[in-house]
Amino acid sequence: MEGSNLRAEKDIRLRIDLLEGQSSSIAKMLAKAIRDHNEAAFKEYSERLAANRSRVEELLWVLGEKAGQSVLDLQVAAASNNSSLSVKEVIEKLKAGELKMDDLSPDAQAMVRKGALEMKNNNAHKD
Repeated sequence: MEGSNLRAEKDIRLRIDLLEGQSSSIAKMLAKAIRDHNEAAFKEYSERLAANRSRVEELLWVLGEKAGQSVLDLQVAAASNNSSLSVKEVIEKLKAGELKMDDLSPDAQAMVRKGALEMKNNNAHKD
């Protein structure tokens, strides 16, 4: 059992390294898009960079490297305005109707769902 856990942890760390390498390349392309005033490329690369960041944060959370930090504290990107909010803030904006799930990337949507489940479980334990 221990060996499979170590292998899974190694696989996650390799995935994080791959995503960070991709993020570095995307950041270089993003910088070029800014220099060239290419708004379409800027939008595409910024969305890809935000998605990679979300994936890395989720994988770090899985590894437990964010010990003591809940899903609700993780930052996600709102695609509609390129802003970054905590999962808890996104949930509050969804409840208030200020934001729609469609405004979020698929990765951000997954994190918000996990956060909502965590919030529900926390509230259940308080009762």
